[in-house]
Amino acid sequence: MRRLLIDTDTGSDDVWALIAALRAVDEVKVEAITVVCGNVPLDLCVKNALIAVDVAGTYAPPVYRGMARPLVRPKLFTADYVHGKDGLSDLNLPYPPLSEAKGHAMDAIIDTVMQNPGEIEIVTLGPLTNLAMAYLKEPRIAENVKKVYIMGATGMDQGNATPAAEFNVYVDAEAAKIVLDSGMDATWVTWDVCRGDTAITPGDIAYLRGLHSRVADFCVDCTAGLRAYEKKKYGDESYGVIDSVIMMAVVYPEVMGPVYDAYCDIETKAEMTYGYFSIDKQRQLHRESNAKICQQVNSKLYKERLFKLFA
Repeated sequence: MRRLLIDTDTGSDDVWALIAALRAVDEVKVEAITVVCGNVPLDLCVKNALIAVDVAGTYAPPVYRGMARPLVRPKLFTADYVHGKDGLSDLNLPYPPLSEAKGHAMDAIIDTVMQNPGEIEIVTLGPLTNLAMAYLKEPRIAENVKKVYIMGATGMDQGNATPAAEFNVYVDAEAAKIVLDSGMDATWVTWDVCRGDTAITPGDIAYLRGLHSRVADFCVDCTAGLRAYEKKKYGDESYGVIDSVIMMAVVYPEVMGPVYDAYCDIETKAEMTYGYFSIDKQRQLHRESNAKICQQVNSKLYKERLFKLFA
């Protein structure tokens, strides 16, 4: 059984990803969930992670509170304008009957990896502040983690936080650069790869409603704000539930498409391009690769596997 640690800034798309991973009991075991600020402030991210565990209805891995602000930038940039003030389309749900675990997410990452060398795969769904802090405290996690999968950056498209930057990298580019340069065996599944044909259509919503499943209904409801935001911004009835795409690509490797090695770098100095993720796909700089970049995912399999877990 593969063993995952999931780091999340729990907004509505993170909730889909968490629920899917927790319900994929024949494929993976989630050893821990570590929470970072991002889509909404940290308190709400922790609450939403616990809600996801409760809704999944399978088992309850420990949920650890992590970093409440970026490493360097004084102010947190959130996406509540996308996910709602509560991160879940303003459903304003009560606190679930679960409690967060004692201890800091940074230490949970270190302990989980170092006590299980070569066994833990980390999936990051939000800004990389927790993972960067864990690495700074214990650099040996880079050689002891089995694999890291990162939802972040853009491939050949413009960003969603600024024209230059994808949200997760933009929130804490310094942390992202630390992780990028750490030597961890990391695959980046970029924002643009998680869009396109993976978008949830009105037909998909009708299908999920037709399952008459508490899980499926909750997942549709909690992304209503995301759906409305993307319709207003792009004029499209379909919407991308980004973090669920990378999770399905991790849980079911057949969903993951071609991956290539490249030298990458992240801009942390220039204001206009802060968070820009540069990919030397053509090897023009002649530098050693420091990242793996996913080029595409199998959209059909993504939806088939995901919807089955929500039934």
